[in-house]
Amino acid sequence: MASPTSVNINLSGIERRIDTLAAATSRIENSVSQANHRLDNVSSELAAVNQDLKELKSSFERFVNENKRTAALQKAATELVRVRQELEQNFGGYKNVRETMLGVLQATDLALVKKTTISQVTEELMLSTPDYWLAPCLVAVSAWIGNDRDLAERAIAEAVKRDEEKTALAMALICRRSNRTDTCYEWLSIYFAKQKAVNFTKSNFTYLNAYLNGVFGPDEKHMCDDYVAKWMQEIQNSGSDFEARQAEQWRAYCVDFTVDLEGQFPQMSNCVHEYREIYDYISRINSVDRIAHNFSQMKHVEVDQQKLKKDIDQTLVTLISRCDDKEEPLRKEERYLMAVRHFDGDTAAARASILAADRRLAEETIDLIGQMTNVIIEKENVRPSEKKTAVSFLSSYIRSGFTNYITEKKATFPQQITLEIEDWRGAAVDSGNNAALQADFERHMEQRRAAALQAVRQKNPQTWKTAAHILAVLGVIGFFVAQPLGIAALVGALLCYLGASGAGKRMAENILRTNEEYDARILSGKQRIAAALGEWEHARTMVRSFESQQIRDVVA
Repeated sequence: MASPTSVNINLSGIERRIDTLAAATSRIENSVSQANHRLDNVSSELAAVNQDLKELKSSFERFVNENKRTAALQKAATELVRVRQELEQNFGGYKNVRETMLGVLQATDLALVKKTTISQVTEELMLSTPDYWLAPCLVAVSAWIGNDRDLAERAIAEAVKRDEEKTALAMALICRRSNRTDTCYEWLSIYFAKQKAVNFTKSNFTYLNAYLNGVFGPDEKHMCDDYVAKWMQEIQNSGSDFEARQAEQWRAYCVDFTVDLEGQFPQMSNCVHEYREIYDYISRINSVDRIAHNFSQMKHVEVDQQKLKKDIDQTLVTLISRCDDKEEPLRKEERYLMAVRHFDGDTAAARASILAADRRLAEETIDLIGQMTNVIIEKENVRPSEKKTAVSFLSSYIRSGFTNYITEKKATFPQQITLEIEDWRGAAVDSGNNAALQADFERHMEQRRAAALQAVRQKNPQTWKTAAHILAVLGVIGFFVAQPLGIAALVGALLCYLGASGAGKRMAENILRTNEEYDARILSGKQRIAAALGEWEHARTMVRSFESQQIRDVVA
């Protein structure tokens, strides 16, 4: 056989190329690394630029806002001068009339100014304010002081022509101050005639309350009685469901007085299925005194006549001091410009403050009964006399709502209860079948005890004993045949015997513990049944006592 031929392959060229390629790859990696480094630097620089831009933007926005605020502040200062000049030019006389009227009323009270002086001043103001309703009122008051009846009548006629409602109210309040009762009621009846029951404000109700509480004196000619009856009739005829809506409103009002029965029926709350229905009815029965006391405080409050008169006199001052409707656009602009100055040119904050102030000052306009309802419900900024008036007028609706509040839970109050203790259930009409229920509960628990004991006994040590006997026999036999196996079997028999002995002891202990546990549970359950039935009897007694009487008049 020929010997194999040896082949020599020169790989040096390939190795050089591989080395060259590796070097090129290394250079590329270095280039990539340097590029990544440069990119990281660029990213850092971009981040810094972005931060600078943000800061620049923020600075620019602050600069722009500051310029806007400065410009707004400067404009407000300029505009405020203009608005006040317009007010002085167009309505300066109005302001003088208001100030003079207040001065005349005060001077009349103190008797410190001559009648001729008052007359001269008022006539000049009448000439300077040809459209203002208060100017002829001022002349009329001055004429009264000077006993010039003819001038007073002509001035009053002019005032009525300019604004009948405001004139009537102002003259009614002025006559009240002067104790001119008959004239006061003539004006008050004109003012009431202009009011609509469905469009009543708090101010309207303030004057109605003052009238009903005798602040204007005795209405001997009953000039205003008919208006009150008319308003009430208008609202009552506003819809077929009016009575129902009123009753529902006062039912909901009474719900807030519901008494919490927490802790009063501890056993029933834990084991009586119908406890929620019991709670609902009795909690309302228990709230009757609270509701009655609430309305009694309102209805029987002692009215401070002097304070009420001072309050009504203050409304006259407010009426006289109030700007005329013609002035209001400029007055509103003046308030806004002053707010801009207050907020250092922040126009948004200025507008928000003006809107908030307007909302506070605006009088909500609702119907008369709605105003009375709000007076009762509100807890602050309400005169006690107003609550008294409102309760007197709304008594029938309050009674209906209270009756619905009490009776709506009456139908769900149970005639019997279902007790649930452990997994036992029992029904009871009263506490008379306490013994029967306890006996039934005990029978039920004895059945559960028997089942529990049976479960304990099923863990019988007899198996251990049988195994011990078998192993003992095998051990004796094995001892003679195969001694090691026999010894093992005997040891096993001994262990099984010891196991049987321990299991028997544990079973006896478990039986004892089970019996003790069920004895305690039976005793506890019977006590809970007795306690729950006692509470149920107490609840039924409360209900029978309440229902044996007529439903209480909580607004008597």
